[in-house]
Amino acid sequence: MTVFSVVGVLASSLGVFLQRLVPLLDLVAAAILILMGVVMLLEIQLPYLSISVGPSRRKGLPGFYLFGIVYGMAGVGCSAPIFLSVLLHAMTKGPVNGILTFAAYAVGMGIPLVVTSVLLAEAKDYVIARITRITPRLHRVSGIILILVGVYLAYFYYATY
Repeated sequence: MTVFSVVGVLASSLGVFLQRLVPLLDLVAAAILILMGVVMLLEIQLPYLSISVGPSRRKGLPGFYLFGIVYGMAGVGCSAPIFLSVLLHAMTKGPVNGILTFAAYAVGMGIPLVVTSVLLAEAKDYVIARITRITPRLHRVSGIILILVGVYLAYFYYATY
């Protein structure tokens, strides 16, 4: 929540100054979504987008909070196409709506992580085997969805402007 809220404030504050560029940013976001969809669909590994983070040596709530911040920053790279879309949207909405947009994004990213953690804690081996087996299909489906969303954004850009 901290990482996404700070990014939301910065993005929405900058958005006030960049409103004339928003139509062009929509087209850029469409191109990025299509590119990332193709990367996922073709299973191309982009080593410069992956981040290795070791476990935190801190214990207790400060350690969990620090781990959450680092995980949030690393997670931005994993969900770059969606994050960029949310970022571009927040840039046009002003500071308060930008914070709300990123808070909703953080909750939407956090809930699946919590559910997955609970599931893994309860049924580790079974769940890991199932997830491992369907991961390649999920990547392909996600790639197709990203391409379709990117094409839609590009179509919307050309139909509107």
